[in-house]
Amino acid sequence: MPSYSVRRQRIKEFKDVCSGTSDSIAQQVLEDNSWNVQQAINHFFNNRHLYPELKQGSKGKLEKIWKEYADKEDPSIMSEQGMLQFFKDCGVNPESHETLAIAWHLQSSEMGLFQKEEFVSGFSKSGCSDKKDIKKQIGQVCRSLSDEKQFKEFYKWIFHHVKEDEKKKTIPTELAIQLWQIVLSTKKHSMPLLEGWLKFSEKAQASNMQVVSRDVWEQIYDFLRETKSVDDYDDNGAWPVAVDEFVEFLQEDKK
Repeated sequence: MPSYSVRRQRIKEFKDVCSGTSDSIAQQVLEDNSWNVQQAINHFFNNRHLYPELKQGSKGKLEKIWKEYADKEDPSIMSEQGMLQFFKDCGVNPESHETLAIAWHLQSSEMGLFQKEEFVSGFSKSGCSDKKDIKKQIGQVCRSLSDEKQFKEFYKWIFHHVKEDEKKKTIPTELAIQLWQIVLSTKKHSMPLLEGWLKFSEKAQASNMQVVSRDVWEQIYDFLRETKSVDDYDDNGAWPVAVDEFVEFLQEDKK
């Protein structure tokens, strides 16, 4: 454990970013994250709901904000134009993974759709009452994805988010490819085999990989992170069959 003076400094650093937190909450979150300030901040912004003693945002004010983005025919959902305006107001690129990061933060139940109840409840639990609060919250959530642990949680959540219903155990490969292109775009430098995997998936979706299971979705992420070239591949590893076939595809491609 760090010395008393270092702990006090880290508590101050945490509170400077996570406004409204007490010394005891700051210390609790820091202790849970081995006194790593950035890791603690990332955890806090994605899990603020775990600290109900903190001040909640004003639901009344959030409902007024919602009206600016709501669909005129069905005010319980955000319109397409409203969604684009919301992303613009929050400084979010509508074609990036950040839109999914917002859905993750709000725990949206349906892909490509923001609902009033989720919006108001989610941002209220995050302590937001105005657009400035919302923009700050979303910015921090997006920045938190630079932390590997947070990104992995986000990535795993996406599979469940995009499924047609709870009973489904797979998603269409075509959809998975679109998601990998968006979600893993920031990981290209650390995943040199990513482009090869996307090529393989494009080809395989017409034959033996028309759908992607949760196991393949989760394990391909680990494989692409760990394996920098075909030469690093361990065929004794417990990878899904799709990974073995991908490696064979790359080996054939090299000939």
